[in-house]
Amino acid sequence: MKKTVKVICWGILTLVMTTKVFARESFSISGLWKTDSYRSGGAVELGFPNIFESERLFIRDGLEIVGAGVFLNEEDPVGMAGMINKIVLGGKKTVNGVYIKSYGFLTLGGNLFFSEAMKFSGKDYGFDFGGGGGFELGFEGSSAGFLIEYGGGYCTKGFGYSNVNLGYRKYF
Repeated sequence: MKKTVKVICWGILTLVMTTKVFARESFSISGLWKTDSYRSGGAVELGFPNIFESERLFIRDGLEIVGAGVFLNEEDPVGMAGMINKIVLGGKKTVNGVYIKSYGFLTLGGNLFFSEAMKFSGKDYGFDFGGGGGFELGFEGSSAGFLIEYGGGYCTKGFGYSNVNLGYRKYF
């Protein structure tokens, strides 16, 4: 059984690494404003080169570093920092030099909650998972675009949420 798992893991790793060598779209960095039912804040997203890309489909992976204020009740707001992995599956269409990418995404990551402002005592951990959809709109020659995402998820701190993300993405 262990040998089968190792072979599968090595096969997936080899596929991902060799596919990235031939990918046409490279790294990206995004600045996002994020808000949901309980939190509001911002994030920086580092997008990795496409795992798979064809004329009509792309699969991409990214890493978000998030900071937000959490308002579970009015008496005890807390701060939050998190690191979230984001898998994106979508398509791209270009018309007259303007592109639009529509996509769906899945997220999974860890959060660190701070009970007292600017103090690291009273910290608490949680995991966050969710998904949604979005689109990116930009000019083909500028290698940058504006994005809007909508989705939802669940945090192991005990709350489900719906969220909206607005931002700017720059490709290198």
